[in-house]
Amino acid sequence: MKFRINPLFFALVLALILLGQALPFAWTLLALFLHEAAHVCMARLRGFQVKRIELLPYGAMMSLGESFDGASAILIGLAGPAINGLTALVTLGVWWLFPAIYPITIPFFYANVALCLFNLLPAYPLDGARVTLGLAKNKLRAIKGLQTAGVALSVAAFAMFVASCFFEINLSLGVIAVFLFYGAAFGTRDEMYISVFDSASKNLSLGVEKKRVAISASAPIARLYHHVSSLCDVTFEIMGDKGETIASLDEAALKKIAVANRLSASIGDALAGRVKEGKKRPAAIAKTGKRTIFCKSAKNK
Repeated sequence: MKFRINPLFFALVLALILLGQALPFAWTLLALFLHEAAHVCMARLRGFQVKRIELLPYGAMMSLGESFDGASAILIGLAGPAINGLTALVTLGVWWLFPAIYPITIPFFYANVALCLFNLLPAYPLDGARVTLGLAKNKLRAIKGLQTAGVALSVAAFAMFVASCFFEINLSLGVIAVFLFYGAAFGTRDEMYISVFDSASKNLSLGVEKKRVAISASAPIARLYHHVSSLCDVTFEIMGDKGETIASLDEAALKKIAVANRLSASIGDALAGRVKEGKKRPAAIAKTGKRTIFCKSAKNK
């Protein structure tokens, strides 16, 4: 497992030191450790292998190298805020038993409360976004809404930072604003697509319907995902202008195409390689007459 510290975390450290908040920073770092340790433990309990952790100003981002199912997204997303909330309650109990430690540990209490409540907000890239995606039926619409919420939240944080400059400057708000805006507007492509493809996890315990869907080559790639769910296994027939079948692809091939192209691009342009993304075509092609078949087992060339 690789560990990386985001430069914005160092910016937060600098802000706290400049404000004479070295002790609160130490308590915040401990709260962050508990937060991320809870995410990692829950991920392992759900059977995921954690590949990479990136420490961010008010949390961290895990890379698991595979998709979350809905239940795992909810449980893993809630694990971090839950441990911070529980730690805050334990701290209150310790104060009742040992009142003398209150002045020393109060920053720890507030750090846990802030991490718990802040990360539960339904805005990308916070933990609340993962929970929302785990509950959402339309993943694509949910992602757009969560990204918009993340940008709006970053603008609000920046406005509060600017306002604080006229009173008592709060550099932490500025760091949070940058962190949120970067995560919402320029979040990793893989992270976004993993969330979209959660809906492709099949619930075999309830039964999975196999179906074929005919769709126009001019339809955007995102439109095809409206037919994908945990209760069906779809094969798509891509239709030309004259009603002829020009290609057939399953969900695995669609995923490769979607990752290699914009979701707003038409499926016909993506198949023909006319979408300029600077990437290779995502799947091997087998031609049979006038029909092109994209196979699940095909590998990138």
